[in-house]
Amino acid sequence: MLLAGIVLKLSLYGIFRLILPLLPKAYINYTYIIYLIGVITIIYASFSTLRTIDIKELIAYSSVSHAAVYLLGAFSNSIQGIEGSILLGLGHGFVSSGLFICAGGVLYDRSSTRLITFYRGSAQLMPLFSVLFFILCLGNAGTPLSLNFLGEFLSLYGTFERLLISGALASSSIVFSAAYTMYMFNRIVFGGKFSRFFKVSIPDLNKREFIILLVLVIFTIILGIYPSVILDGLHYSVSTLIYSSSTLS
Repeated sequence: MLLAGIVLKLSLYGIFRLILPLLPKAYINYTYIIYLIGVITIIYASFSTLRTIDIKELIAYSSVSHAAVYLLGAFSNSIQGIEGSILLGLGHGFVSSGLFICAGGVLYDRSSTRLITFYRGSAQLMPLFSVLFFILCLGNAGTPLSLNFLGEFLSLYGTFERLLISGALASSSIVFSAAYTMYMFNRIVFGGKFSRFFKVSIPDLNKREFIILLVLVIFTIILGIYPSVILDGLHYSVSTLIYSSSTLS
């Protein structure tokens, strides 16, 4: 949870705090290499995600794929792309943290297994968990009205402006993320009657788990509907950053 929610976002801080101001020429000249690595990462991580049956592995590979998307936006050298990368990093921090809590703090804590095939029909035993898990899965898939959607859209928009073919290939992440996220949700929450290996009924969310997941869901939705709270403060800083780096280069 700390890796996906915080540590991965330090790459953005390093890019905007160190690479862009101190090495503006390298930031511009080596963009194509970064874009090649980013596109390969998106495709490779997405296929790896589609093949795994471990819940935490799936969420971790998904985090790598989304990290590659906001990396492309960060190197787009455009206001839209950089703002999108920051929004996607923030939104993914909320969603991935929530999904890791669902996988490790809820499901694994109750059943001691992370295999997706073990869980089916969880909606019959854990309706409250299923609703919050569904909203987090929608955010992970980049569904409209979520903060992830806006960040992914702006990141890909900036990528298209910088290099059309990279933007087209990176857009495959939209299809892949929807595929593996809905596969995970469908197998865990639905998929027929709950597994016969459940010796006792698995309890639904307790008060502490519900409040934590609800806070993450609220931030994901509210900031997705009303992103100007963040964008109004970002616009001047991002514009100044791009102008300063262009002057130095």
